[in-house]
Amino acid sequence: MTNEFGMKHLLAQCPNCQSDSLYCGKIPTSIRDMANKEVLFCKKCKFVVPVDEFKKILSCR
Repeated sequence: MTNEFGMKHLLAQCPNCQSDSLYCGKIPTSIRDMANKEVLFCKKCKFVVPVDEFKKILSCR
């Protein structure tokens, strides 16, 4: 299932609010760090992080 931006709904919880409304894909943005990159996005709490950065965070644990 995808939303209007073509983002895919994930069967995972948001790392910020623990909600089941986590999506992955590219979003239109003018933020240079996130332009043309895949991001994780929570529809409920508006948590946004590039997938590459999130992988780095997880590998440091």
